[in-house]
Amino acid sequence: MNDPVRNSLTCAARGSTFLAVAMIATGCVGERISDAALQTGNPEVRAAAIEAPQDSGDTLALDEALSLRIAEAELVAKVRITGVHRMIDHALSEPGMMAILGYVYSGVAEKVWKGESARLLAFRLTLDACDEKLHQGEQYLIFAQTDAEGRLQLASCEAAVAGAEAGNLLVQLDRYGQG
Repeated sequence: MNDPVRNSLTCAARGSTFLAVAMIATGCVGERISDAALQTGNPEVRAAAIEAPQDSGDTLALDEALSLRIAEAELVAKVRITGVHRMIDHALSEPGMMAILGYVYSGVAEKVWKGESARLLAFRLTLDACDEKLHQGEQYLIFAQTDAEGRLQLASCEAAVAGAEAGNLLVQLDRYGQG
């Protein structure tokens, strides 16, 4: 049996306090209104179904996206970059000109959610995967995979999330680590 007070608190906990009062009629923002409620003929419920997003999925999609990123990664860790080194392609380089394939980053793992929990680690990021260079001294949340030779490598720019932008992901990863 649905308890309106408990459901209101659940809505409030999800940040939907403005709809928590009208829980009985509308449901939580982002929560699907049941087919049975839609078929009751209650005009408030039908109006809510039109006005409120049925499955905006912002939180859910983020959780699913994060779950997928974790599943695909060999290593998920918060890392502080301590060194940046060029990967040079000697075959494409000519006298006076070096062809840079990407960068090898060395760093200190401050927290590991998945993978080997080695304190010091190195990973690669090729320029064909990401043309943005990570910065020494900065902190990143990384989702690394292993390449054919067993080295850690980031598959894209999205596999390295800057510390300032990683807040929500870190909260979810902490929940993942406790689960």
